[in-house]
Order: sequence, then structure tokens, then C-alpha cells
Amino acid sequence: MRSIASLAVTLVCAWQAIASLILTQANVAALTVDGLPNGGLFVLGEPIRIRVAQTPSFVRYRLTDAYGAADWMVNGEVFEGEGSVQAETGGAWLLLPTNQIMRYGFYRLNLFTNRGDSGDLFIGLVDPIIRLGPDNRSPVGFILAVDPYPEFAGQIAHLGIKWVHFDVPIDADDSVLEALRPEVRAFVEQAVAYDVTPIFKLIGGAPPGAANDDSAFYQNLRSVAQAYRGQVRHWIVGNEIDGCGWWSPCDFALYATFLRKVAQTLRQVEPQTRILAADFYQGDSAALRTLLAAQQQTPDFALFDVLSVHYLEEGDGEALSPDGCCGSIETYRRTMQRYGIARPIWNTEALSPLRGGVHWPANETSYFRGGEAVPLLSPAKTIGGNLAVGAEKVFFFSYNYDQQLLDLQENPARTLTERALAVRTLADHLQTATYHSRLSGAPDFVEGHFFKNGDETILMIWSNEANRDVKATIHGADGPVDLFDPLGNVHPLRADGGRVHFRVHYEPQFLRGFTNLPTLSFEDRTNHAPFFTSQPVTTASVDRRYYYNAEAYDPDPTGERNVLTPLTYVLEEAPPGMQIDAGSGVLTWTPAQPGRFAVRVRAEDPQGFAATQSFEIIVAGQDENAAPQLLSRPRTTFGAVGLPFAYNANATDPEQGVLVYQLTQGPAWLTIDPTTGFLYGVANEAGAFPVTVRVVDAHGGEAQQQFMLRVQDTGHSPPGTGPHHIHLPWVQR
Repeated sequence: MRSIASLAVTLVCAWQAIASLILTQANVAALTVDGLPNGGLFVLGEPIRIRVAQTPSFVRYRLTDAYGAADWMVNGEVFEGEGSVQAETGGAWLLLPTNQIMRYGFYRLNLFTNRGDSGDLFIGLVDPIIRLGPDNRSPVGFILAVDPYPEFAGQIAHLGIKWVHFDVPIDADDSVLEALRPEVRAFVEQAVAYDVTPIFKLIGGAPPGAANDDSAFYQNLRSVAQAYRGQVRHWIVGNEIDGCGWWSPCDFALYATFLRKVAQTLRQVEPQTRILAADFYQGDSAALRTLLAAQQQTPDFALFDVLSVHYLEEGDGEALSPDGCCGSIETYRRTMQRYGIARPIWNTEALSPLRGGVHWPANETSYFRGGEAVPLLSPAKTIGGNLAVGAEKVFFFSYNYDQQLLDLQENPARTLTERALAVRTLADHLQTATYHSRLSGAPDFVEGHFFKNGDETILMIWSNEANRDVKATIHGADGPVDLFDPLGNVHPLRADGGRVHFRVHYEPQFLRGFTNLPTLSFEDRTNHAPFFTSQPVTTASVDRRYYYNAEAYDPDPTGERNVLTPLTYVLEEAPPGMQIDAGSGVLTWTPAQPGRFAVRVRAEDPQGFAATQSFEIIVAGQDENAAPQLLSRPRTTFGAVGLPFAYNANATDPEQGVLVYQLTQGPAWLTIDPTTGFLYGVANEAGAFPVTVRVVDAHGGEAQQQFMLRVQDTGHSPPGTGPHHIHLPWVQR
């Protein structure tokens, strides 16, 4: 009988497991997600908003690492929470709070509802976009070689991309009218709405009426310019004209005539039009001299406003790379000086890295891990290289960034989100910075560059070889050193006798917080103990889930591409029921009673070197209010007159209630969004400004954060009077 009963129980359990599996599979198929808004990017601290076709009565969600353990770009977080549902006709919005998460990054999202489940959605948590005007520096832009697909401009706006140029053919009288196709019109309108500057590039062979003002070509060009009046004010004219581009037969004199007539035509329609000429790739050529001579003969007419070039290289010689390309920016400037002409230089096809010629080996073309290489150059390497040689603006070359490529990927949403995160980090750190100098004395596989953000120094550094890393030591930094990983997360580094150690590896990193230019040494083989870089969560509430991602940093190399030194986390002291994940350092706990509870976390490396972090958690009772806590840090406390300053302040609250953010102290030009905590402003005066951010919960509990904002006068034009407000059309409330 015992065996029959046992068999019956086994069969029942088996059927329950099968039924559960069937239900789970049905649920996965049942919940229909209507795409991921914003290309899968959401603002850290604000709810993730996802539209579903059904209307569930509840939603639970789980965020986990997108890649796996011990990887640099891993968040180290495993978070589970409760969301809310906003019903609408034909479906609902799911709102998933992120204000208990303190790390930017790439997450795998799973949804669980009574109407079904949905798994393996890939999302990114980022900062809001810093708004830039047309005269502000922006380090990144995209070249678009295929028809834009719906929402493309909105998606790239979420990356921090500020410039996009779109190819318009001109090899026939009427081919320029392709710019008036509905999908192009829609792209331009959306780009302008999202504060992305559209640029039209007239590309192809010489049109039949290139020398005749009254030809059908110029009449059609006027129609295009009129249609985009007030929207498109930048035009690139020509393509690699040094080698005649696509002009056949080659006629440099005709090109200069063509450029003049294009400039006259466009400026008649839109006087503020800027002409970029003409994507040269040699620093000194017959075509360039012809153009400069024509400009010199009529200095009262701006034949071109900007000299646009391709493939800049360092040094002052020509034919620097294996395929005979490319010119140096120094040669361009010397050539212009011979004709008494000075113009800004924009690199509009930033293929050129600092090492290895124009083209990277196939196995080094991907900035991302976790899958097959994609044909996209490392944006940090590309932009660092071209800012290094002095280009005022850079469009990083991406004919690959289009729907065709995404369609070839197994998971297009994941591909887009991966790229977005890396480009966003780069733009966030460098869009208000100016290039200063190249790092010297580094190993031959290490590349580093110094930038200036007002008084602050920024060091961008990486390894050019995927499987070679090294420990670096900073000597003599005159301030605290913060290391930012490729996703923008901050790791405050520890000073040891005036020296600061960190690891250089394949993914670019940003070090900032100091003002001088310190010296660096490399290959310190001493094993250094890890140290904690995260700030503990010290407030909690009875019967509510407590969550803290303890994180320590180890500066020692591993010899692997993106793998950090594996650390083991243990709880040396903790209240009953608290648990920690040994690999990620995530602490979870549901307090059963109020009081004060001591916690001590230990992080140990494989050699036995360890660090500890001790703190106390104050738990509020069911009838008490637990105060919120501000755990975020400004990316920088330095700024410059005429340039934007932004800080996404985020607070966590044990009760998950509504929080209100206030700026109780700060300069008049700085404002804060009371709902999101986003500080933004464009400085109109230099000085040192004390800033105090206050956050208050619904029951009067509060927290404050103070810092000193130092603004330098660097000669930039200050903005108009009054506070400068940011507009974020893509953030859905």
C-alpha cells in the first residue's frame, strides 16, 4: 500500500509539475508586449513603462544580469519587485519601479501576471538626455545610408546622438527630389522634435545642370530646401572629392562652380544654412587647392562654412595607413593657411582608429560581448582618436546602424540596447569636454587621452588588445579619483599613500574628479586587496523587502578580456533571515521587527585578500515612517560657462511611496524636476556654488545631499537670461 500511495503522490506531483509547465508556457505565449518604447532604454529611478495587449490585475517583475558573473559590464544585480497596472482601451501599461536600483546597465527583464508571462526582454537603464543646442559640442553622430525606419530618430535620440547625416542623390536632375519622400520627411520632423540635428549630404556624380543656375537640378534643389526650411540647415556637398568621388569625368573647376551655386541656392531659401565641403580625405590635394583658391578670390562670399573630412590620422604626414589613406588634420590646416583661410574642421566619417590603420581586424570590430561580433567600430576608440587630432565635431561612421543589420541579429532589441548603452556613456562623459593631450609612457597596447571639462581632467583609457590587461597606478592626482565603467557606473577609487590603482582592459573607462594632469605607471605586480565602492542602504521597514547590492572593486588584472577578479561575498554579521548572494553581493531581507541591526559584509579575492563594510540598518515599525535615502552621486561637480550641467538624483524609500525632490540651495540657472530628481542647467556665470538636494516622502521623512559645483569661465557664450529647462519628449509619464 505504501508503494501505491507513494506512486499516487508521485503521479500527482508529476501532473502538477506538467500542468505548471503547461501553464507557464501558455503564460509566456499569452502576454503580448507591444514593443519596447525608447529602443529598450529607460531612465534609472523612473518606472519602466511597457504596453501590453491584455489588462492583468497584477504584475511582478525580475531584473537579472544580461550576461553572467564576473564581467565588467555586468550590473551585479538580481532584483524582484511589484509593479502596477494602468488599464487603457485595448490593453494596459505596466509600470515597474526602478528607484531601488542604483546601477545603470543592461538587464534581462521577465514579467509575471495573471494574464500571462513574458521573458527575456532586454532593457537598458540610463540617465536622461542632456539637451545641446546647435552650437554646443557633441562628440557623436550617425551617418545614415539606408532609408530610416519608423521611430529611428526617436531611438537614436535616446542614445545621446545629436547629429545625423542623410545621403541625398544628385546624379540626375530630379534625383534630389528623393529627399521629399514621405519617410524622409517623417524622419526629419521626428529628428527635430527630438533635438537631433539633421544634415543632408548631396552625394553622387555631377548633375547635368551643375554649371547652370536655371537648370532643373537647381530648381529641384530649391524645392527641397524650401520644404525643409527651418529644419535642415546643414548641407554636406560632395564626397571624397580629392579622388573625384563619384564625379565622372573628373573636373575640379566644375566642382568649385557647383559648390558656389549650391551655396547660393540654399542660402537664398535659408540664410542660416551652413555648407560643409566636401569630405576630403587628403590633407593637401589639387581639389582642395582649387576650392581654397576659389574661396580666396571672393572672400565676401562664404563658399563653405566648414571643411568636412574623412579618415583623419595622427601625425603630419600623408599615406599613414596601409591603404594609402589618410590626411592629417595638421596638413589640412597648413594648406588652408597658405590661402589665408581658417575654417572649422569636422570629421564626418570617423573610421580611423589610433592604431592599426583605418580598418580594425574583424575580431576587434565589436564593442560588445555576449554574442557574435557586429560590424560596428568601438565608438570610444573612434571618437577618442578623432578628438585627439583636433576635429571640432565627429560623426562616428555607422552605415551598419540600420534596420537591415538589426534584422540579421537573433535579438534586434538586445543589439540596439547594447549599442545604446555604450554610446550613451561616451556622450555623457565627453559631450561637454574638450580634448587636451594624449597619455604618454603607457605600454604599447594601452591607449589613453586627457580631456578637460572646465577645470576638471577626464582620462579615457583602454587596452587595444582584447586579452591584454594591466594594472595602472595614478601618482599625484589633486582630488578624489572616480572610475566610470563603460555603462556609466561610478567606482570611487581608493588612495594608497598618494597612489591610486585601477585595472586597464579592453572596455574604455573614464577617470575623473581631479584637476591636474597626474602621471601614470603600469605593471605593478603586487596583489592589492579589494575595497568597497557601494554605499549601503541603511533604512528599512517591517514586512517590506530590503535590498542592497554590496559591491567591491579589485584593481588586479585577470588576463581575460572583460573578466574582473572574482570576489566572494559573505555576511560576517547580520540580523536573522538576511541573505547574501556570494557572487554578486546582493543582500535581501524582510525585517520582522523594528530596531537597529548591525551588518558586516566581507569581500575576498582568490588570494585571500579581503575588505569589510560595516553599517547599521534602522528598521521602522508598521506604524512608523522610514525616511528615504539618497544614494546616487553626481557624475561630476565641475562645469563651464555656456555648457550644460546635469545630475540624475535618485533616492530609495522602504515604503516605495511618492517622493518629491527639491533644490533648496543652488545657482539660479540650475533647476530640478520635483518628480524625477533630474537637475539641469546651463551656467551663465563662473564660481563655486553650494548645492543642496532634498527629497521628501509622503509622511514628511526626508534626506539631503550636498556638494560644491565649480564652474569655470572658458570663453563659451553664456545662454540667455533665466533658467534653462530641459525638454524630454521621449520620457512617458
